[in-house]
Parts: sequence; C-alpha cells; structure tokens
Amino acid sequence: MDSQLIFQDETEMKRLIVQNSLLSYYEKPILKALFDSRKDITVLDVGCNDGAKTVERFSSSSVSKVIGLEFNQKLVQKAQEQYGDKRFSFFRLDAEDDSFTLSLRKIMKEENIECFDVIYLSFLLMHLKDVEKYLTSLRPFLKEDGKILIIEADDSNSKLNGDGGGLLGDFLSILKKDKYAGNREVGKNIIQTLKKCGYHNISVHYDAISASKGEKEKKEAIFTTFFSYLGEDVSILLSQEPTNLEYKSWKKWLESNYTTLKNLVMDEESEISMGMKILTCSKEDSDA
Repeated sequence: MDSQLIFQDETEMKRLIVQNSLLSYYEKPILKALFDSRKDITVLDVGCNDGAKTVERFSSSSVSKVIGLEFNQKLVQKAQEQYGDKRFSFFRLDAEDDSFTLSLRKIMKEENIECFDVIYLSFLLMHLKDVEKYLTSLRPFLKEDGKILIIEADDSNSKLNGDGGGLLGDFLSILKKDKYAGNREVGKNIIQTLKKCGYHNISVHYDAISASKGEKEKKEAIFTTFFSYLGEDVSILLSQEPTNLEYKSWKKWLESNYTTLKNLVMDEESEISMGMKILTCSKEDSDA
C-alpha cells in the first residue's frame, strides 16, 4: 500500500484530529509569544496535511500570509478547496524533492513573500532521509529575526509508572522498527542537529506530553495519539509481506499485550509521559 494512502486513511485522520487537539494546549502559548506585538507575519507550514491544523494554529490577526506545503496532492486539493483564501495558500511539494528549494522560491515569488517569520515543522523531520540537509536548506527562507518551531517525538524520554513488565519499552522497540512510524531518534538528537545546521537561540519548551492521576481524558488522547496506530501499521506491513517473521511477532505481541498496556495507561492512578521535543530556534548567520 502506498504511504500516501496510509496517511489519508479515515482512522488515521481521526487520530490526527485527537493529536492536534492534544498538542494545541502545548503549542498555543509558544505561538502567542511568537505573534504578540508583531504584525504582517508570514508562516511556512511544511507537512500541512489537509490544512485544518494550519488554519487552527495560524489564524491570529498578526498573521498576514500562510503557505502550507504537503506531498499528497489529494490533501492539498482538499486544503485549498476548504481553506484557501488571500491569507492561506496550499501547494503540493515534497520536502525531499531535489527541486524543493527552487520550487519554494517560485511559490514565494508568486505570493510576494521574501522570507518567513515562522517556519512550522510538526512530525516532519522524523520522516526524512537526511534531516541535516533539509534543515540547512530551510535556513535561507527564515528571516533574520524569524523562528522555526519544531515538534518531534523523543521515545527515550517516555515512561509509565506501574509498568513492571516493561510493556511500554517493548511497544517502543517495535515502534522504532516500524517504517511508517518514522525515525524515533530525531527528537533525542534534534538540539545537536540544529547546532550543526547553523541554528542558535534553541529553546526547549517541552520534553514530554504527560498525564497524571485522574486525568482520564488526557490519557485517552495520549493513548490515541501515541499508541493506537501501531496495530494498523502492522496489518499493512503483513499485507505487504505475509511471511515476514518479525511482523508476525509484532502482531502476536499486540494480541497478547495491547489491551493490558492500554489498561495500564488508563488506570486511575497511572502517570504517563510520552517524550516529545517542542522547541524553537533562530538561524545563526546571514544567508545570501
């Protein structure tokens, strides 16, 4: 099955709605700080999906123009039809296309944009083959006083109390090998990577998404966001490679342990933290 179809799947789209709502609590104060006391802000959202999150995040009166980029043409069409206007414009462009920078420059010229005040990268880097190359390529598109806002998973900072059997660790070890889940190490190494790419003023706003005792609704959102998709991924992988012994072992593990893990997460007394880096940074030097 093509990866584009996976990310359009109805179940996945519903999961993204829950994920976007969960992350909104953490992102809004950061965006408010970026937007306050400023006007005519230009935003680039790379990996904008169907545009719903883009519009929800960047409808501030301080924002004058938003460019959303997405590799999936059907999602771009949906975004443009539903949200496209003088402020929001959506384009089909794959972050890993060799012509990415040239194509983006063309879009910016058409939209009368010289550089961006904010570049938004949410769970994008984990799906790229060369993160350093991409971050370096983005630097010339950021204004001298602009900011990049990055959100990436960091499984090394995840923990669940009462998990004596180590189910969370087992789950994350499978997720690390799931090709559709992306590179789970990006968040762990992102600060070092950004420095290598010429960024500074790196501010880590959050290291994890957490829920404490009694926060049932938040635990449900966390489970949906971070856990629910693995079963679907494994089913897709097995449909592609029915005899793959590793995929079969993942399916068996899920059949034996998924419900138990969910009950642990949802327990009234449980406390869970799912590692995630939410950070902002600036570029170090002037770019020609």
